[in-house]
Amino acid sequence: MKHKRTNAFTLIELLVVIAIIGILASLLLPTLAKAKQRGMTAQNRNNLLQIGQASTMYEDDHDGELAGVADFTGVQFFGRYLGPGKAVDFSGGSLSPYVDNAARVWKDPAFRSYSRRAKGHTCSYGYNHHYLNNLEQSGNWWDPNYSYEWRGVNTMELQSPVETVLFGDSARNWMGPLEENWFWTPPSQARAWPGWETAYAHFRHQGRCTILWGDGHVEALLPYDKWPLNRHNLGYICGLDDRHFKLEK
Repeated sequence: MKHKRTNAFTLIELLVVIAIIGILASLLLPTLAKAKQRGMTAQNRNNLLQIGQASTMYEDDHDGELAGVADFTGVQFFGRYLGPGKAVDFSGGSLSPYVDNAARVWKDPAFRSYSRRAKGHTCSYGYNHHYLNNLEQSGNWWDPNYSYEWRGVNTMELQSPVETVLFGDSARNWMGPLEENWFWTPPSQARAWPGWETAYAHFRHQGRCTILWGDGHVEALLPYDKWPLNRHNLGYICGLDDRHFKLEK
């Protein structure tokens, strides 16, 4: 008497299939993760290139003057800050008219730790404001009519734009969770406060910090080797001479 074979999987066959799927997944997942990482790095570079183009158009409209980092009304270069617990108005920044999809341009997809200073994300990129801006103030900071504005320097003052940072991957850790940072303080000033978490360059893309330079090109740097990265991958791109930040070379 012949036994008719059914089409159902036996337990052994099912276990073999599951094992094969597991092996394939273990081979594919790292590849997919690397591909996703490369995609985020490419998007980050594209963001900075767009910011560079926006900065150039701003300079053309303002007689060569760079954008200011912020003023007393809440206007930042990337949008208008409306206060704690409120979303940034990305249409209200000094560079906003020159970028498309402003909210996306200022967000590095690889950085998901948002600032506690606003609702939602603010800006993933720090600005070399210490050297590229001058602070103009009216009155004393404790006066009700006090006002201030960071004014950009003229691009003619940059002796070597190709070696001068405009914007770059930045973050900060001030006695709390890692958060966004858009005031990029150079090493000479940051290291003047021992004991504070004052490293602002964020090496979040394969151990590199992506930077928009003064001539508009984008390049990623490895950390300055004198000071090691902290546990958040924060560090420095140069020494106390601020050679990548200062105007004179």
